[in-house]
Amino acid sequence: MADKLGPYLRSLRGTQSLRAVADKTNGKLSHSYISDLEKGKSRRGNIIKPTPETLKILAEVYETDYDHLMRLAGYIDNNSDPDKPEYVDLKEQINDKKKIMTFEGRIIPDEDLEYMERLLRGGKKD
Repeated sequence: MADKLGPYLRSLRGTQSLRAVADKTNGKLSHSYISDLEKGKSRRGNIIKPTPETLKILAEVYETDYDHLMRLAGYIDNNSDPDKPEYVDLKEQINDKKKIMTFEGRIIPDEDLEYMERLLRGGKKD
């Protein structure tokens, strides 16, 4: 799963420049290091694995789920059979106030969640 971290970080950056993202880290990460993370290897060709602290910084900058980044980097194991499907009740997930719903690393606003729930019900409010 670690090979998915770089492309995921690149997708989170979107149209922002590497320097703009580096600036948002307040000097904690350089633009060249962020580029290396997106490529998955250093300029010397060595495989690069960010520290949990680095992932925390990136989670804050990109406003994304830290645990998801930790999973992609290989720090957290899903502890499940990857071939076994998991059933998820979307209504429960949407209404669980202890969870923050995201899509592609971005937080979904409450009004969008309500709209999604209506769509799943076929346009009905209840």
